[in-house]
Amino acid sequence: MNNIKYYLIRERLLGKEENNQYYLFKNNEWIIDENDVIFNHLIGFDPFEPEDSPYCLGSGSIMDEIEIIEEDEAMIFIKRLK
Repeated sequence: MNNIKYYLIRERLLGKEENNQYYLFKNNEWIIDENDVIFNHLIGFDPFEPEDSPYCLGSGSIMDEIEIIEEDEAMIFIKRLK
């Protein structure tokens, strides 16, 4: 069984979660998401809000920028980038 989740961020950045690690597809390879781009979108982290703001987490507009996609959709996206 495939336990990989694929994400599309802002309809232009491909990511995945595999073995509890997030990756971004950049320059035709998977790299570790060191800046927590995927996680921050999943929790709705708004970097423009102060850290003590009640609107810092759970931002619906940030969460709306990421969607889970199927593996075949991710492979089509990769092929378009090459």
